[in-house]
Amino acid sequence: MKKKTKIFLAAVLVFLLVAGGVTWSFLPHPLNYRINAVQSVGSDLTVVDEGVDSVTVRKEGTDEYKVMIFTDMHLDGKNKTSKTTVSHLVENIRREKPDLVLLGGDNVTSALNGVRCRQLGKIFEKLGVYWAGVIGNHEGDNPGSVRRDKMMDIFTSFDHCLMKRGRDDVTGDCNYALHLLDANGSHVQTFYFFDTFDMVADEDKAQYGYEVTDKVTDGVKPDQVQWYTETLAADKQTWEGMSSVVLMHIPLPQVKEAREAGDFLMGETLEGVCCSGFDTGLFDAIKAGGSTKAVFCGHDHMNNFAAVYDGIRLSYIEPSGYGSYNTGNKLGYEEKDWLQGYTKLILHADGSFDQTQVRNSAVAESE
Repeated sequence: MKKKTKIFLAAVLVFLLVAGGVTWSFLPHPLNYRINAVQSVGSDLTVVDEGVDSVTVRKEGTDEYKVMIFTDMHLDGKNKTSKTTVSHLVENIRREKPDLVLLGGDNVTSALNGVRCRQLGKIFEKLGVYWAGVIGNHEGDNPGSVRRDKMMDIFTSFDHCLMKRGRDDVTGDCNYALHLLDANGSHVQTFYFFDTFDMVADEDKAQYGYEVTDKVTDGVKPDQVQWYTETLAADKQTWEGMSSVVLMHIPLPQVKEAREAGDFLMGETLEGVCCSGFDTGLFDAIKAGGSTKAVFCGHDHMNNFAAVYDGIRLSYIEPSGYGSYNTGNKLGYEEKDWLQGYTKLILHADGSFDQTQVRNSAVAESE
């Protein structure tokens, strides 16, 4: 065989391999999980009021709420890690039987993820649990992904989903409040959810003091802070002395400060804090409002610490996914030491709560 022919055939082979790899990466990749086999755990919640940017639910029976929070599941569907993540999600929910499940963002990622978004919604429908939360920086960042607003439309089409896209005049696709009441209609807790986007667009960098070439992590915008301030003030008129919690994906800048100078409560710091690259005043608004005592975030897969900083509890959610970087593939930890799991909150009638960072490995050892 002539040399030119060999070179040509080799080039064709390389092209086919590359083309095949690209095609494979853009396939739908549904979750490899038997959704129809999921059994219901039921719910004692009833939706009593809904608005454009708010939902109010009431719980029958006790006045305590059990809340499970999962974050950074990165359900790309391409390999067995997504099945592992979903299996733990379902098994943990069935074991805990929570009143409410929250998602901290980067939930369903990668290309052509619309089918996986619907599958996740179907899983919660089969479980019969109400769920809410936010979307993260990796929702919609892939050219083949469904848009962030479309993803929210998919999620909110399910009966047990309590998420709201929020007002059109506020930046983002998931700015809303979730009010939790007891059987008597008394306020137990409110969650305020914020969209924190992805990376700052080039045209917006100058206003934050950055060059166009700088890579800047995005965060809460000024109009979202105004929305929070106004909404909180109105809610406090409805429920005097109310307690509240904030949930977002990308950490506030103050989380980095809390890591160095805060009153450390729990958890580990195994990587740097990848927080918003600017401060638009949400932390100051939280302090001024006097209602919100804690802020929960995700985004960093190897941090699960909580610390009190300037009177506010700043806490990571226990990372939940197996498909992206973690303490196993990044640091070489044995599986028993991986951070993967969930955060559990027990909300009390007086507005206080108990927090536990639960690892899947610890659950497995106890069973």
